[in-house]
Amino acid sequence: MSDWEIRARGVITGNFALVVGCMLVLAAAGGWVTYATHVDPGTHVEERPGAWWETTAEFGHAATVTEPNPVYPVGATLTDRSAYYGAIAPRLDGNFTYGYAASEGGSLTLRVDADVVLQAVERNQSGAVQTRYWQRTRNLGESEARGVAPGESVRVPFSFNATELARETDRIDEELGASLGETEALVRTTVTLTGTVNGESVDRTERYALPVGLGNAYTVEDPGPTTDRHAPTRTVTVPNRYGPVRQLGGPVLLGVGLGGAVGLVWARRRGRLAPPTPAETERLSFREARSEFDEWIHAIDLPASAFERPRAEAESLADLVDFAIDTNSSVVEDAEAGTYYVLHDGYLYTYAPPAFDRPDDGTGDGESGGANGDGDGESDAMDGGERRPDDASESATAASADGERSP
Repeated sequence: MSDWEIRARGVITGNFALVVGCMLVLAAAGGWVTYATHVDPGTHVEERPGAWWETTAEFGHAATVTEPNPVYPVGATLTDRSAYYGAIAPRLDGNFTYGYAASEGGSLTLRVDADVVLQAVERNQSGAVQTRYWQRTRNLGESEARGVAPGESVRVPFSFNATELARETDRIDEELGASLGETEALVRTTVTLTGTVNGESVDRTERYALPVGLGNAYTVEDPGPTTDRHAPTRTVTVPNRYGPVRQLGGPVLLGVGLGGAVGLVWARRRGRLAPPTPAETERLSFREARSEFDEWIHAIDLPASAFERPRAEAESLADLVDFAIDTNSSVVEDAEAGTYYVLHDGYLYTYAPPAFDRPDDGTGDGESGGANGDGDGESDAMDGGERRPDDASESATAASADGERSP
């Protein structure tokens, strides 16, 4: 059995109730996610766009040349210019077009009134009128249409002499005795809508303006097409929908948690989940220490005389390495016997690892007979004609008693 399997057994058996409890919690979470995803996903409220409709308003303008000049022929029409020459084309002819579109139909009565407004005002930084000193309004025309359907429009023409308006503003300032604020002119249209759109009642008024700057050359600040969209939202209740991660994750968590808990309990009752044996625990401790202290361990063939020294046995490889570090020595590994030594101050300090970590005894099994229950693992591991340090020590001792020394 591999080391990680032994570690896993140790963790599971040492914390069996906790591990099974975690599995059951995992299964409960998976069951809840599965139920909430597939059985009762619940609902939530969303704001969705309802039926929409929009209005479109646009000015058009032109001036016809009426006076001889070196540039434009008399009768020429100048269209949609930002400025016109008042001396050769004093009259501004224009029109205002208004229509609407709707997603679900409608029928409206549209009334459009066009006026030209002369006024002297002061505006703030945002362009809003802060002070109006005087104002005069003149009607330019009106139009009304009933039963206007989406896609249809109403058109109102208008015309005025811009040069004459400039002279009129001069007369007003002269009669008032002062010129306060900025004098300006604008074409103002008022649109009244009544009827139904998308099945809803409509009754509203909208205003649009075309500013005109007066002077020898009068300017037109055309705002271009203006669209006003009406898209109310509606509140709807919709079922929750989840992605594939949650759809699959819930059943997977349920299966893993429940299956793991049942499997652990079954394995324990069948005796297939037992704590690591003392031999397995010693094996893990030794291998961890062998890997951790590898830099302190060297494979060296010791002379036979080294084994004549008095011996001291270490409880673990870690103890032997700690001793070597404290005495500034090295740990010597006998690769054949699998035993570890430290030579220091006339003594031989040794550690023999668990039998199943000894070298192969020639049977083809990496573990010794002791590990398989066939006898003393340490004595079996030394079979096969290999030199045993213990035997060498015993021979040296016997030879010393006879007045001889072991080679």
